[in-house]
Amino acid sequence: MSSEFLFFGGVALFYFFLMIPIQYLYIEGLNEQEQRTRRSQQELYKNMSFEEEQLHFHVQGNPFNIPPALVAYLILKIKNRKKASE
Repeated sequence: MSSEFLFFGGVALFYFFLMIPIQYLYIEGLNEQEQRTRRSQQELYKNMSFEEEQLHFHVQGNPFNIPPALVAYLILKIKNRKKASE
């Protein structure tokens, strides 16, 4: 293997593992806001300020954030399933 492949692969893995907790907290915060305001997701997004829309777009819209977001979403669903069964 070439050293460039190892370097960029390492950077990608580091980014992946770094973004999982960030995505988890972001998705969890959106779910809490949805429950607290008793609005649907569509209503929440419609009522976001411009700054919140831009933040959401950059956190969720980046293609490099899709895999960590999926893992964070799965972790959140598993934790919520365990809480519901207790």
